[in-house]
Amino acid sequence: MLRCSHVLCKVDDVRSVVRDYTELGFTVEWGSAPERAHNALVWFEEGPFIEFFQLPARFRLLKWPMSAVNGVAAGERLVRWARPGEGWRDLALETDDTELAGVHSALRAGQVRVSRVMKGRRTRPDGDRVRYQFLAAHPARLPFVVSAYDPPQRPAAVHHPNGARRITRVRMGVADHDRAAFDALTAHVRRDGLLAVEGAERTGVVAAELDGLTHPLDPARLHGAVLTSPARKE
Repeated sequence: MLRCSHVLCKVDDVRSVVRDYTELGFTVEWGSAPERAHNALVWFEEGPFIEFFQLPARFRLLKWPMSAVNGVAAGERLVRWARPGEGWRDLALETDDTELAGVHSALRAGQVRVSRVMKGRRTRPDGDRVRYQFLAAHPARLPFVVSAYDPPQRPAAVHHPNGARRITRVRMGVADHDRAAFDALTAHVRRDGLLAVEGAERTGVVAAELDGLTHPLDPARLHGAVLTSPARKE
């Protein structure tokens, strides 16, 4: 069974992101040592988190080597991540296991086109090594799948000065021509209300709803991310 893991926002300069989001009242964690980091994380004590990442456009040139080694779905995903511009770029679905072999088999049995299982790692700012696995679905507009982090990474306690407590819902737009493939993939997703699917001209993350914000966020400083508050019930 899968669940919403995190939403990914492509940015031009992760250092500017860390500065802006800190000033907006978020507690931001560097993905690795700040002087060489290419990503940063906004955690919550439960539910999905946010990952900001930068990736040069030239990485699109690696599409064919990546496709040859890990499958067409992996090459397409790399091109999507490296595309210029800031904003929501992907949604990750997570399993509790640190290995994806079982998920890979289940998805293929459900006629979901996926890449090979790939291994990833990063070194945290404190020097600890984090390992994980991931696989890409086809077409690249669909969410991708990650394993649990080894060792686990979610902080036991998270405090955001702006009051943000958790992401209550990830709104995902799905185009008609992607609906069958999207439904096949998300047939394995836990029905916990975190993933809200709506019709759209293009498939992709629309917004993440944040519970607890004490004041509005300046859209000009969000680097393309769309963060909203849940609608209040009358």
